[in-house]
Amino acid sequence: MEKLKNKMMAMIMLGGQSKRMGGGIKSLIKFNNKLIFDRILQRLKPQINKIFINCNNEEIKLKKYDIPIVKDQKKGFLGPLAGIHAGMKWIKNNERNINWLISIPGDTPFIPTDLVDQLVNKTSKKSKIVLIKSKNKIHPSIGLWHIDLFNDLNISLDEGTRKILTWAEKHPLEYINYSYKSYDPFFNINSKNDLKDASLIEKKHINELKNIGKTRL
Repeated sequence: MEKLKNKMMAMIMLGGQSKRMGGGIKSLIKFNNKLIFDRILQRLKPQINKIFINCNNEEIKLKKYDIPIVKDQKKGFLGPLAGIHAGMKWIKNNERNINWLISIPGDTPFIPTDLVDQLVNKTSKKSKIVLIKSKNKIHPSIGLWHIDLFNDLNISLDEGTRKILTWAEKHPLEYINYSYKSYDPFFNINSKNDLKDASLIEKKHINELKNIGKTRL
């Protein structure tokens, strides 16, 4: 497992415009006195050695983390698929020993602490993409992508493809389906109401959040 994990790199995606949150980088918004981004990083760092950021905003607050920041290569805010494309290209140019990109949206503060291990366990010789479901709901922005798919993705974006699943379903694709009893560990924040819900989830399930992933859900 460790040998394969060393061939992977995780990217936190902050490339969107966050219009429903009033613009800017929503991952740098706080709830319960802590940034969304800090929560993601805290949960991700113990899982994988190499992490970088996809962001199209010149945000000085991100520089303090001393993590590489990569902009979309395709202009026009084309969505998370363009972020995956930018991550693949950066890895190809800078990390020759890395074969896999893990994508993590910057608005999912409760990602499981076993996410990377589950992605590693699901890979096979035939796998090119592994995506996440929770209670059979697909979270297409959260997944594992083989770098060999870069050229095909580059062409697909130029041809107008924007939806992740439209492109992903053309390739060898597998899913990991998480189950949960009390809240969705892949809950994502898109609005101010979601921010309130996230605050309530954390206050109510603080002990679960610490242990999620250590026992299978």
